[in-house]
Amino acid sequence: MATSNARIGYENLLENGTVVASSENADFSVANIFDWRTSDFFKPAATGTINIDLTLATTDSADYFAFYGQNLYDNGGTIKLQYWNGSAYVDCFAAVTPTDNTPRFVSFTARTSTKWRVVITCTDIPSIAVISFGAQLALERGMYLGWTPPQFGRATQLIDSTSDGGEFLGRSVISQGIRTSIILNHASDAWMRSTWLPFVRHAEQKPFFFVPDVATYPLESVFAFTDGEITAPSQSAYGFMGASIAIRGMVE
Repeated sequence: MATSNARIGYENLLENGTVVASSENADFSVANIFDWRTSDFFKPAATGTINIDLTLATTDSADYFAFYGQNLYDNGGTIKLQYWNGSAYVDCFAAVTPTDNTPRFVSFTARTSTKWRVVITCTDIPSIAVISFGAQLALERGMYLGWTPPQFGRATQLIDSTSDGGEFLGRSVISQGIRTSIILNHASDAWMRSTWLPFVRHAEQKPFFFVPDVATYPLESVFAFTDGEITAPSQSAYGFMGASIAIRGMVE
């Protein structure tokens, strides 16, 4: 049983049903929020409260909600997820008011439904690149010693300007996001087969959200993607496996 606070959000129910926005700019389709790309956005055609409704063919559950690439923080905007309980839409958690563009991962009590609603409110027309919600993946064990938390794995290119005599004239700092890794130690064979392998199949093609300690540092999440080929896991002890995935991503 997975008991650690390290969580991955990759299942996205928005990919599994019919998605309709109450307001939509034709040039910024609502489909942009679940294609996992940060280069395109969803924009409504109006301000105020915008609903993004998902209808599934069969019931499914969710216990996390994540988003990245938004400008809600510029205009005091809010965002939340609701589920249909059979008679009304009910909040999964209190509305989030972003203060910056940090990736956000919200964990909540699992809910099950065929109908879900993302509610966005903003005084100006907002834009948002990625929204994902579904069942979170909890690692069996958390990160170990020798591991770099995403906020400290700054990938920056430094370009110095110097005079002919070697004097320091200034420096350009080019941010390239972060680099770190997700490390598994002593994960059970059964868990690796049932839980880890489906995630790897997703990560081979698409980004995901990762929060190393959802209990202690819930705001320290990263919108991540694998850095090169995914290394195959190996048997570390009888009945247990180990693995390490190098990742890149954004923390702000």
